[in-house]
Amino acid sequence: MRRRQFITALGATGLLGAAGPASAGTGEGALGSEIENVIVLIGDGMGFDPIEVTSVVHGDLSMQSMTGVGYTRTNSRSGEVTDSAAAGTALATGHKAYNGQISVRGEQGDEDPTPLLTQLELAQERGKATGLVSTTRITHATPAAFGSHVPDRGMEEVIAEQLVDTGVDVLMGGGRDQWSGDLLDRARSEDYEVLFDESDLRGADGDRLLGLFDDSHVTYTLDRDDSIPSLPRMTASAVDRLEGDEGFFLTVEGGRIDHAEHGNDAQTTVAETAEFDAVVDWALDYAEGRDDTLVVVTSDHETGGMATGNGYGSPIEADAIRSAQASNAAIAAAIDDGADVREAVEGNVDVELTDEDVARIEDARDADGSYALSNELGAVVSEHLGVAWASNAHTGPAQTVMAAGPGVEPFDGWIHHVDLSVTVAALLLFGRLADVSDDERERWERRVARNGPSGRLDAYLALEYVGPATDDVTEALDVDGDGVVDYADVLRILDDEEPSDSKPGRGRGRGRNRDDDGRGRGRPDKWERRTPDRFHDA
Repeated sequence: MRRRQFITALGATGLLGAAGPASAGTGEGALGSEIENVIVLIGDGMGFDPIEVTSVVHGDLSMQSMTGVGYTRTNSRSGEVTDSAAAGTALATGHKAYNGQISVRGEQGDEDPTPLLTQLELAQERGKATGLVSTTRITHATPAAFGSHVPDRGMEEVIAEQLVDTGVDVLMGGGRDQWSGDLLDRARSEDYEVLFDESDLRGADGDRLLGLFDDSHVTYTLDRDDSIPSLPRMTASAVDRLEGDEGFFLTVEGGRIDHAEHGNDAQTTVAETAEFDAVVDWALDYAEGRDDTLVVVTSDHETGGMATGNGYGSPIEADAIRSAQASNAAIAAAIDDGADVREAVEGNVDVELTDEDVARIEDARDADGSYALSNELGAVVSEHLGVAWASNAHTGPAQTVMAAGPGVEPFDGWIHHVDLSVTVAALLLFGRLADVSDDERERWERRVARNGPSGRLDAYLALEYVGPATDDVTEALDVDGDGVVDYADVLRILDDEEPSDSKPGRGRGRGRNRDDDGRGRGRPDKWERRTPDRFHDA
């Protein structure tokens, strides 16, 4: 059994109490909540090099000013290279998953896996308002992992239904095409104000918002017009709705960094990373001077294997990247519509194509594959911009994690997404992380295995055992007997509840739509059996 590792630098470390863990939860020195608001910012595919290249182009980034910095591994149950679904599940639930699974535990291909309570649902169960904001479809893998449970990420219409059922207070991103008229009507009946553009957002006056600002993913920063709100604008609007006495939990994804990297699109990767950093800057300003807000910044995985430079010295053409007027996807669309290759490229990016470059691009126009042309544009243009790439797919190195907030200090070491997840969950529930000696832990394990868990201390320590139930201790912590220890078990231990079938927590934010006993509605209806679509932007 491998226990989850708390990142102690993310929260003030304090003893559980003068008499040791047996007395924790009462009196002076007990675990107490200090963090009311949690903002989790995820740059999808944003490895170290996109951060570095963006800083070469635009100067030092706000995220580079953060001093709570470490490394988080990303491997999934499928292997060393994760997709966004498994990575999002690890960040949201503290469990590893197979690629393609969304906040469930089961074997690959299992059509009826066990739903896992997410951080967002955990926050709802504690009465907090919740929000999901992304530049992808709001039903895409990363936001879906925080608010839904399906065996395959391709089930986006089901994910949309579950997001409404879960009752996330603010949902903003793209993906209008995934929402039927009937589902939008149901969302309105659940008091969502449905928004389609910037003017709708500007005039919104409801407490619950469903913003669907593009048919599919939100148009790239380089290509969008003023009718689509920016990611910082969506973030600020979300927080404005979510603030309240009980606090809030908000996940914001810079989702199109990943998509640009899939196409090896250097100028768009930088533009999307810069927009994401503007959200980091906004969040740090929001948290500064407050003692109740935790900001966590990370990436779910790396995409494309971007390299800071393709030669010695100063190969990066920062001015050309900074002044670019269009993404390679937009340039490819223009070429497909008959535009001259040289004019289409050089009119939008300050590079000079060779005849060989033009021939390569023209050949790609006639090649098979939806992304052949844009990928070749990425290869050609990146060479001129001084940026190198390893692939058009995900890669497997560890990612950076940064944090700011109460008690956050510099830290080092290598953890995993699941460790980051349980750390954030611990801070959300308890406000601080506590030291427990090996002897104390051994005594605690013997007691829990013999008598079962109950109360605040047991719930706190149970977080370190989130994962499959494989021995006497984890089987005792799996209070609902479904074969895993997850955040739903932690909540029941904390509240000293008897096992029930209310997993995962279908409770609604701020106490909405709960059963008479205060618990959630129970396990969602079994998802539909569908043949999922497969996406280039995995």
